[in-house]
Amino acid sequence: MKTNQPEIKLDELIMVEPPYCILQDLKLLDDGSITAKVFNEYQPPDEAGPIAGAEFGRHIAILGSIALANALKHNHSHYFLAVRANIKREMPDVYRFDKLSLYAKPSKLEKRKGEIYGEIYGRDNELINTAKVDYIILEREVFSKVYERHKKENSIKNKVSPYIKRRHLTNIVIDGHTARGEFGTILKNECEGHFRHFPALPVALIGGLFGELGYQLFKHNLPGYDTIISPRTDIKAHGLVFSGEHLHFAGRISQWISDDAILITAEALVGDDVVADVSFILKGVKLEQEKVSRKRKLQKVFRRYNPFSKD
Repeated sequence: MKTNQPEIKLDELIMVEPPYCILQDLKLLDDGSITAKVFNEYQPPDEAGPIAGAEFGRHIAILGSIALANALKHNHSHYFLAVRANIKREMPDVYRFDKLSLYAKPSKLEKRKGEIYGEIYGRDNELINTAKVDYIILEREVFSKVYERHKKENSIKNKVSPYIKRRHLTNIVIDGHTARGEFGTILKNECEGHFRHFPALPVALIGGLFGELGYQLFKHNLPGYDTIISPRTDIKAHGLVFSGEHLHFAGRISQWISDDAILITAEALVGDDVVADVSFILKGVKLEQEKVSRKRKLQKVFRRYNPFSKD
């Protein structure tokens, strides 16, 4: 696929800025899809790589919004609010590799709504995750009017990105198959780059906090695994959560899928209002078994293509 040469200027298309947006080497393809590179700057200790589901969601939602903005031929930046994401892990292999490749293409397009399909690839260009993301698209003037009471004029500049050095859930209480936890009051500096003058905690970070609650619930009920993967996630955002608001979480095991996998459902709340909900599968991984499985897979490939194999 041929690529167009003009540089894609992020600040002319979307309202998300660094350090939340860390996409590099963006390339526009002839069919309207866009590719990019990204460095995986945050890997949760309990979720296996190459990349956590929520972090993939972060990067693909940003790239998808750029693809939509380009397709709509906007002459100024808009707010692209991701309201739903379906994420699927396409491979069981567990490893750490930080420089990953992204692909996003618009799949539905309206004036105020859009949808994209996205992919991310690993060290050997193997497909790691796929996603479908839905958006609401707002003009800057409309967004400013709707969320005027959350406007904060002062600019934010952290020495270390808040998306590398993160605050975690506290006061996590596990009661059998249910769990709850506190994030507390959202600070302005935790939202740098999302959005200027309207600091809001990104949905992807709320997704990561859902993961933290889920990991603890998994480890309490299914101990003995070295790490965890998330084969499937469906997350919905019902509204933005701005700095100064108090965020807490509640979740539960909704289904026992197998001896090593459970389905978790959970809600993020500001007061009694649900601002996001999620349904996701967590599956335990024993690393020695994973290494043996990967070795057998490589041996099969070797036997198939090596003319000197005796088998």
